[in-house]
Amino acid sequence: MLAKRFLLLFSLALLAALVLTGCGARAGAGETAAAAADAPLVLDLPNLTIDYDADGAPSLGGAPLSSFGSLLPASLTSQLTFDKGTMDMLAAANIQHVQITTAPDGLIILVNGEPIPSVRWDADKLANLADLVETLGPDAPAALKSVLPVITNLGAGIALRFPVGQGAEMIPMQVAGDASAAAASQAAQQAFMADVGAAPVIRIPVLYDAEGGYTVQGITDAEWQALTGAPFGSLRLQPDQIASAAAAGITGATVRTDAEGIHVALNGKELPVLGWGEGELSHALKLAAGAGLLDQSGMDAAAIGPVVDALLPVIQSSNVEINVTFPSE
Repeated sequence: MLAKRFLLLFSLALLAALVLTGCGARAGAGETAAAAADAPLVLDLPNLTIDYDADGAPSLGGAPLSSFGSLLPASLTSQLTFDKGTMDMLAAANIQHVQITTAPDGLIILVNGEPIPSVRWDADKLANLADLVETLGPDAPAALKSVLPVITNLGAGIALRFPVGQGAEMIPMQVAGDASAAAASQAAQQAFMADVGAAPVIRIPVLYDAEGGYTVQGITDAEWQALTGAPFGSLRLQPDQIASAAAAGITGATVRTDAEGIHVALNGKELPVLGWGEGELSHALKLAAGAGLLDQSGMDAAAIGPVVDALLPVIQSSNVEINVTFPSE
């Protein structure tokens, strides 16, 4: 028994040593330790960096991930291995690296050194999310229940680095300054606000009935669809969805957007925000265009960029709020 425990400890120590050889700088490193200085449990680690070859095989610290054998679960190695088609797609889109990291105020996802829309929180929003998870009971993931109470004390991340295509310039792991999407987005929003003077405001109250139909200021979904030609009927819900909301005690929901991002509240309690206040949405759409994901929009490829540049300041600067009321039991 003692020998088995020693072997396990030795294996863990070996894995830790191998992992540390594959570490790199992490966005927000040091913030978690500073924010949770007095907490009994604190992790503030460098990025775990995994490199890929052109065929999608991953390596850590120069060693193929498959060579770690029993030190890593086979399912994890499989999930971190990509096929050749995926690698070719990443190269064609010039996606050189992806980072996922936790910080005291959120979960940050960076692609090519800049953030895409990511989840942001504070203590109140995390407490509200914990209450919601508790309400869901067995339907909530067990891992989420375990990690929520300590998530602000866990600073860790993973970086996936892909081969750089021939002729492409190397992109730094973190892009900042005037060349960043954040700087361009903020400049575009400031220019838009200078033109219009005040942020556009839209507020819509939606009242659902027990059958899943809804009204807005007394006008039914069918009447809205007939008036506008827009597919407002698709926003109807099923009666069992209404019943599930009532059973969970959810009587109202609010979705609103502002310069910070997309906010969701249930029964007046705000949940973590999907943030776009630092150029995340602009960067994500440009990545999607580069990967050909917007080709099905029906627009000419050359026209997508200018349209995105024109619309994004309007979307991100507008204060849009949809208040939904559900029937109670």
